[in-house]
Amino acid sequence: MTTASLIDACVMECYFREHMAERDLLFHDLVAQHLAAYPADRGTASEAKQRDVLAHLHATVNAPSHPVRNRLIRLTADSPDLLAIIKEEGRV
Repeated sequence: MTTASLIDACVMECYFREHMAERDLLFHDLVAQHLAAYPADRGTASEAKQRDVLAHLHATVNAPSHPVRNRLIRLTADSPDLLAIIKEEGRV
């Protein structure tokens, strides 16, 4: 999983939420839960602290059994006629 693929999925959810919900491919709430767990000072944290937070988030959601990772893997297979085409064309 890359950060870019997660961002792309979140953008697609903004436009195709119902379609993605029907396929259990929603990301916003899962990502929000993880971001809420970080300290409120994240806006004023040092660059090193921000990198640590992002590295931890990446490691967590990239674990083999994590729903974010598994939904990203399923994204194109579960929506070949819409999301797969968007990803292939790079129009996110």
